[in-house]
Amino acid sequence: MISIIERCRGANASRAALTAVGALALAWVPAEQARAGVEFVTRTTNCTVHIAGSGNALSVQAGPAMTFEVWGNSVDLAPTIRTGGALTGASIVARHSGADNASRGCGLVGSMVVSVTSNAAITANAAASLAFQMPLGDFSTLGMTIVAFPSLTQPTWTTSGALQPSNLSCLIGTGSITTINQDTKLVILLPPGASQDHSTCTSNVLTVKVQPGSTSSDVAPTFKYSVSGLPSFVTESQATPELPGVGATLTFTFNVAGVRALTTSSTSTITIKNPINTNRSTTLTLQVSPSTVAQGFSAPASPNPASTAAGNPIDFSLKFAAPTSGGGQVITWRMTQAGCFVSADAVQWPYNPTTTTGFQYFKAPGGVTSTVIRVLSKNNSGCTNKLAPVTQIFEAWIGDQRVTPNIVNLTSGPTYTRVNISLLFP
Repeated sequence: MISIIERCRGANASRAALTAVGALALAWVPAEQARAGVEFVTRTTNCTVHIAGSGNALSVQAGPAMTFEVWGNSVDLAPTIRTGGALTGASIVARHSGADNASRGCGLVGSMVVSVTSNAAITANAAASLAFQMPLGDFSTLGMTIVAFPSLTQPTWTTSGALQPSNLSCLIGTGSITTINQDTKLVILLPPGASQDHSTCTSNVLTVKVQPGSTSSDVAPTFKYSVSGLPSFVTESQATPELPGVGATLTFTFNVAGVRALTTSSTSTITIKNPINTNRSTTLTLQVSPSTVAQGFSAPASPNPASTAAGNPIDFSLKFAAPTSGGGQVITWRMTQAGCFVSADAVQWPYNPTTTTGFQYFKAPGGVTSTVIRVLSKNNSGCTNKLAPVTQIFEAWIGDQRVTPNIVNLTSGPTYTRVNISLLFP
């Protein structure tokens, strides 16, 4: 017998008062039957690896229908089993005789597959037992520990400080995506004109790691976490079921068309639960808002050429998030060294190199999604260097600084763009 097994003979009063004749009859019981009782335990998937036996106590995860196989002479003949301690139920799933087990390479010993149930919501490990009635009427008892499910650590939207596998670049565009509240809240601000953006976007997935506390048991289920509270434009999946003490990766997929169609802010509290012990849960927050401005840049300004000898013209291409209004769109722009440039066309692209603020103004025509601002570079004092290129900066803002002066205070966001160029000594 093994340390996890207790024999309970004398199950009734009459057996305690065996007569001499009964004792003599008992002496004739075959040795195998006299040694009947639990010997070891395996999982149902592998009969050669003993998960409990001499010196090894059995541990079983809390919850319903935890199944394992109990081995020992005459165990397969037990007419009944009974529970003790933290077990709330048990059933016999299958019986295998010694001959059956020998034919499947498991040894010439009987076994019984059993399923046990306990309260999944326990918060601490608890002792339990399962007793098998032997041919003589006594019970062979298998002791075990019922293991509580671990609590979940607070997940974050980031992994090692960054969104994974990407920052949803094609969905966010010139909008913004940030994490706050120790990375437990994801805040997305869509770019202007998102509802009119029909471009293909495949960078629409974020992964989140769910990490339970450390635990292990000999018999435990694998499962996928249940996730609720998702907005209509997000779905969740978990590729691989995991054991209770093993971290899981959840994949959140954003429906691009659904996100772009938002007209009001959406805030969701997403709840992640252990599906067996639903008290083990945690939450994340997701906030997605449409742009607060009607127009913006859909991409950074693009120079052509990005490097050129002074005296040549340079085109700066601007792309809008939505078609410009019928009356056109005023752009406020400047070169950081205004004196290094002059107008390339005084009618189409007026330029005043002597203005104290350096701000210039250009009106893109109505109904367009892109435009070009051209400027002519000059080799004035400080504009170039014989030894190395000199960096010049182009900046642009949506709107008219003469009407709304504070628009030029912005140095980020969808209504601002900038790009560097290099001027070479001619």
